[in-house]
Amino acid sequence: MKKKLLILTTALSFTLLSNFTFANSYIMHTVGPEDTYWNICKTYEKNIAELIALNNYPDDNLPIHSLLKIQQINTIHIFVNGEPVVTDSYSYLEKDYTHVPMRPLANAIGANKIEWDQSSLTAIVSKGDIVVKLPLYSKTAYVNNDPYPLEAPINMLNDRIYVPLRFVAEVFGYSVSWDQNNFSAYLNQQNHQTMISTMAFQPSSYSEEDIYWLSRIIEAEAQGEPYEGKLAVANVIINRKNNSEFPNTIKEVIFDGYQFTPVIIGTIYNTPSEASVKAAKDALAGKNNIGNCLYFLNPTKSTNFWIVKNKTFFTSIDNHDFYY
Repeated sequence: MKKKLLILTTALSFTLLSNFTFANSYIMHTVGPEDTYWNICKTYEKNIAELIALNNYPDDNLPIHSLLKIQQINTIHIFVNGEPVVTDSYSYLEKDYTHVPMRPLANAIGANKIEWDQSSLTAIVSKGDIVVKLPLYSKTAYVNNDPYPLEAPINMLNDRIYVPLRFVAEVFGYSVSWDQNNFSAYLNQQNHQTMISTMAFQPSSYSEEDIYWLSRIIEAEAQGEPYEGKLAVANVIINRKNNSEFPNTIKEVIFDGYQFTPVIIGTIYNTPSEASVKAAKDALAGKNNIGNCLYFLNPTKSTNFWIVKNKTFFTSIDNHDFYY
């Protein structure tokens, strides 16, 4: 039976009401290192002439991190506690998530402080005891220094930082509802309720066997690596367990077809360190720093690059590259 992968930021799309007349917003795509018009068109089932007509790039010299327009969409409006949010720039959708200009949204939800750290290219929004860090071009946001994966990167458009609407709204205690008929999103403040309560790492039903095997694969694959690397390896295993294409238990995933080198060479049976056990328990309780990635490899040691050729790169953490 297909299992649902718990993703902390669900795909519900919204955008901001502008004080200019915008007939449309856009579905966008953030350009990656290997992107060309051809592979982008294949992904979105568009033709090259169509995309060239929407964008300012006549050839495949597409700047990394730039936003490529894929399709015009109807303008979507947003309201906070019944009042429309006004901005001078439209929002865009990427992977079914709406990104909005950060400052108007932060002001509308009552942020106490909005900062820009030029040294790290990070937007920082604070309200009360909640601090949200949003690094430019990153698919990871930080809430009080805890990482939370995003489906699409934080980006810049028209000299403005764009952030995922639903993620930011819920972090600061706003419920979000969607009116499909009027293309409107409604944010309403909840009493003393923030996304921290729903995003926090909740106890999960896992067995001692799960901890036993997960901590061992972490130790074997990420021995000597920092906590973030160990946690990422753990989440690949858990993501596979939760995916219908892979076995249903931690142990079965690890021993599935000898896909992991430690199973072949026997290091899977080594005693894990306390750090590996902690990473295993945190991951099993819901802490995730690599989203829905299902694959990883060490590019300096790997001899099989099927993952590189067939899957989408997500991030690098210490010795490993992670893909989905």
